[in-house]
Amino acid sequence: MLFLCGLLLFIAAKILPRQKRVTFILLPYLGLIMSCLTLIFWRSAGLDIWNFWTWFLPIAGVNYIHTFLAILAALIVYGGLKMVLNLIESGRLKRRAALKRRQIIAITCSSIVAFLGILLGVCSVWAVNSFGNMTFDQMVYTLSQPLGDSDPSQVIHFIEHPLLTTLNLFFIVFSLFVVFSLYTISIGTKKREKSLLTLLVGLTSFLVVVSSVFIGVREIGYADIKAYYFEESDIYERYYVDPTKVEVTFPQEKRNLIYIYLESMESSYASREVGGIKDVNLIPNLTQLALTEGTHFSNNENLGGFYQVPGANQTASSMVAQTSGLPLRAAGGDVDANQYGQDGTNFFPGAYSLGEILEKEGYNQRLMMGSSRDFAGRGKYFTQHGNYEIQDVYWAREQGLIPEDYWEWWGFEDRKLFEFAKDSITELANQGEPFNFTMLTVDTHFEDGFATEETPNLFGDQYKNVIFDNDRRLMVFLDWIKQQPFYENTTVILVGDHLTMDSDFFDEEDPLYPRTVYNTILNAPLEAIQTKNRQATALDMYPTTLAALGATVQGERLGLGTNLFSKRETLAEQLGFDALYSELTKRSEFYNEALMKGTDQEVLLKREAEK
Repeated sequence: MLFLCGLLLFIAAKILPRQKRVTFILLPYLGLIMSCLTLIFWRSAGLDIWNFWTWFLPIAGVNYIHTFLAILAALIVYGGLKMVLNLIESGRLKRRAALKRRQIIAITCSSIVAFLGILLGVCSVWAVNSFGNMTFDQMVYTLSQPLGDSDPSQVIHFIEHPLLTTLNLFFIVFSLFVVFSLYTISIGTKKREKSLLTLLVGLTSFLVVVSSVFIGVREIGYADIKAYYFEESDIYERYYVDPTKVEVTFPQEKRNLIYIYLESMESSYASREVGGIKDVNLIPNLTQLALTEGTHFSNNENLGGFYQVPGANQTASSMVAQTSGLPLRAAGGDVDANQYGQDGTNFFPGAYSLGEILEKEGYNQRLMMGSSRDFAGRGKYFTQHGNYEIQDVYWAREQGLIPEDYWEWWGFEDRKLFEFAKDSITELANQGEPFNFTMLTVDTHFEDGFATEETPNLFGDQYKNVIFDNDRRLMVFLDWIKQQPFYENTTVILVGDHLTMDSDFFDEEDPLYPRTVYNTILNAPLEAIQTKNRQATALDMYPTTLAALGATVQGERLGLGTNLFSKRETLAEQLGFDALYSELTKRSEFYNEALMKGTDQEVLLKREAEK
């Protein structure tokens, strides 16, 4: 590209007026415009923009598309330059006098509006393409997610894609503003010459914003945005079951619980022969557990799972939904789930969760994860709703399990997590009281997962390699659990937190395939009445988990969830999944007043005050 850029500047130097000021200012500016335009073309075509050869040689390798697009950018810049020079020669463009103050203000304001408009449109396209089947509230969450202890690669990914594209597009639009600022565009006769500076700059920024809004609405969906902002639901008034008013009876000998949240784990990773969508089964061990050993609730006759709903589509919100039977939608979605958890004081005070029921029954409870307890307020939720002991990356440092400065991926990787979990579970089991050990894996998080030097390269694709290896590591961990003396009286629950947000992992698969979240319950003390062709969601895991511990739940419902072991229909089955999904995208006064109790508004006001 730089070779072609140099060739363009050489030609431009021959046709431009021979003035030092022109040479030193305009030529580099033209080169920068061509570079920005080329990067936009490369990015739009999905090409690698950081390849050395494509920058420094006109033709490199076997793929000539880089060169073709660079030539196209050079021709467009050259054509624009010739057009401007012809307008100057014809007298249509004349150098203007110094700009007035109001004109400078107009250009500045229009530039800001244009930049924000371009950023809106580009981020909408990027978010949908990067994270797959997103709802609008999930997009709000993703784009406003606090950085804190998150994986730094997500920041890099944002800089390389939407931010870089936005800057390139804005520079081109700003170049038009520069032309409008330097020259007067004359219309009509000499007596009727009129400057169109303010009109052209304002019209350009207006068109940019309108186009960006149109692109955003098209990408996200009008119905989703409409429900998010304007529609009210009465689903909580009609179907919410307050857990504090339900009788839950435990057996005399209480069972232990090991609850494993599997990051981004969906049944779609399996092969088509067993119900997945991949050519090769990336989760053979989880498939075997689901189909031959455990209790697996499926949306079909083979390997399947439960459907993802709004308010249970990120890790934090899904963990809340699975343990409280409620979606997590702070301020109706105006505050993302992660920010609510981190900035708020009281986390979801109207919810009454699995942890609180088990705490009342005398369970010792722990949550272990390889990331930070503070991210998204997960530690806050589990300590306020069940008094869990939290063991995270900072706990591991304090215990000397990892170095003080250790940080891989989101904290520490799953191979360490499984080893640390063995010691923690053994310690709980030796206390002689029922325990709830909950853990969250992280290696299979988007984008592309976390591969160590021990991860075998079996598929030539990092995400596939990570999923397959994580399945193997999990099975080794489960084999250890089964060999322990406490296993006979322990229920193990394996469940995904949400569908993967990896940007391109299902690009070549059938877009109509119904992707579902993986679930399997091992060593449950009862049989389910129906496990196949169920329509379930994360909300149903709350009463289902209690049933898997041998407890009986009066009415078989808690929150918005239904005990899947029972014969009672879930809300997705009773209302229809599409109807339930639609209701959960809407706002609810009952949810805000009785469940959130204003805690989300406190975060919203705090955020606005900080602005």
